[in-house]
Amino acid sequence: MRRRQELIGATIECIAEHGLSGTTVARVAQCAGLSTGIVNFYFRGKDALLLQTLEYVDSQYMLRQREAVLAHGGSPVACLEAMIDAAFDPELCHPHRVAVWAAFWGEARARDDYMRVCAAREAELEEQRVEAFAAIATEGGYTHLETEALGRAFHHMLSSLPESLLGDRGSFDLERARGTCRGFLRSIFPAEFSGAAPGLAPAPSSSRPQDLETEECATLPTWIYHDPEFFELEKESIFRRNWLMVGHASHVPGPGDYLTVDLVGERVFVIRGRDGVLRAFDNVCRHRASRVVRGQSGHCSGQIVCPYHGWRYGFDGKLKGVPEEESFSRLEKSEVRLPELDLEEWMGFLFVRFAGDGESVAELMAEKFDEASHYRFSEMQPLGPARTLDCDFNWKLFVENDSEGYHIPMAHPGLRRLFGTSYEENFEQGEGTQASSQLRDQESSVWAERAYQRLLPEVSHLPEHLRRAWIYYGLFPSAVVQACPDVADCYQVLPTGPDSCQLLTFRVALPDARREMRVARYLSERIIRNVIREDLSLCRFTNEGVKSERYTGGRLSDLESGVGIFRDEIRDRIPVAGVQKRPAPGRVATLNAQLNAQSNAQSDAQ
Repeated sequence: MRRRQELIGATIECIAEHGLSGTTVARVAQCAGLSTGIVNFYFRGKDALLLQTLEYVDSQYMLRQREAVLAHGGSPVACLEAMIDAAFDPELCHPHRVAVWAAFWGEARARDDYMRVCAAREAELEEQRVEAFAAIATEGGYTHLETEALGRAFHHMLSSLPESLLGDRGSFDLERARGTCRGFLRSIFPAEFSGAAPGLAPAPSSSRPQDLETEECATLPTWIYHDPEFFELEKESIFRRNWLMVGHASHVPGPGDYLTVDLVGERVFVIRGRDGVLRAFDNVCRHRASRVVRGQSGHCSGQIVCPYHGWRYGFDGKLKGVPEEESFSRLEKSEVRLPELDLEEWMGFLFVRFAGDGESVAELMAEKFDEASHYRFSEMQPLGPARTLDCDFNWKLFVENDSEGYHIPMAHPGLRRLFGTSYEENFEQGEGTQASSQLRDQESSVWAERAYQRLLPEVSHLPEHLRRAWIYYGLFPSAVVQACPDVADCYQVLPTGPDSCQLLTFRVALPDARREMRVARYLSERIIRNVIREDLSLCRFTNEGVKSERYTGGRLSDLESGVGIFRDEIRDRIPVAGVQKRPAPGRVATLNAQLNAQSNAQSDAQ
């Protein structure tokens, strides 16, 4: 996704400078700082590259216009005002982007492509503007006006004014263009457009355009951190369609042993069958929705028996028995079973997925396999019970905080004392993330940290570079295995609401009776517990900040690449997360569906 956008950005620049005929694969590659082979890999030649560039520019413009309509759909006056601001948004009304439209329209051989890509958008916007004119005229009693002709004239004004950028370089004033359009409206509807429309944000004070590279530096929009409608989209599109970590195989060692976990409103349990196979099921009886197994973990002897009415299920989920079965006139036991979830064991760690058919955990973590294999995770055993911590902030804030080391020097002095400046990260979109730190030789001034540095024993099966390292393996959306020489600390944050989440944690380790190892594990738990307290405090601070109306988003350092990748993952799955201003109430899911359909249509065209 990022590489494709880089190439589209380079193509926009080339078209602006050389026109369509002068834009070549070689020039685009040179502009992007990449090889021509990379360009052809993503776009299969110049024609596809040019066409997809036009589609990108057009879709960005249409997205901004749809945001305007949805945000102010209840008022045709506010809707037209918002359309003006959208049409002269400095990011979209930029000479390079306008040049793309002009190039396709101006060259006869490319005009068919322009019409095929842009005609539907043009028609949709024109009709919306005509309808707005008609509505204002009806409400205001302007019966003498030809609203259809005036609406179409207004549409063509918005469409053609940006072209002045190309012939008036350096002197085109976006604010003046907005004023021209508002003056047109004021001359027709003087009462409705006597001043600035209420509720609209002021026009930007600077017309300096933002290019694609600058877009890549932006954080997620603040409204999605506390919006109930967006939270529902997250549950469906992220947490029910991606792998969630539920425990370790050692938590269910024998036939009939089970573990339970509650995930985004669903109840799940994993049980080992008599055949040794692990299976995951809904922890909901098919009779009256009771939990069929209780507690965090336990054991079923022979069958799974619901504690409410005694319905009995096999370890394969099939219904085996029903008390007073004859009282159920239409019950067919063979047709009833506990719904089974996808379950995958990766190096001993257990993951479930409610829906979807994407890559397996093994595929997602393939690049980490060789290194992670050294730890012998599958041979590890539990160190104490799993724990759940209720938190009063949005789950994304925890993941973002956990995705970068930029905050470590200021926020985690203990980690700084332990590891110095050795923190490194290697995050890639769509793959398991990784970061690492090496214990420094200089001893900490704090006794627990200093004792850990001194007492951590040799772990001979680890290669030299891992024997005093902490390695972080993460899997979207929020599962983490932090591998230390002495222990694997595992955690996952799950949303419970727009402003709340749960942090699930457990520890596993290889059997090791050495006294130094027992002490090291006690000390590392103490250190990590303190780090978590510091992180939770930071998340609470940030949760308050993203609710401020005066904070609309931030920029990202190169040291926060993991945050940018997480942002892109969210946007890929929920396109409305790319909309800066919150859509009107009740419209979040609708706009997201429209953006999804648009994205799918573009993918099909490719």
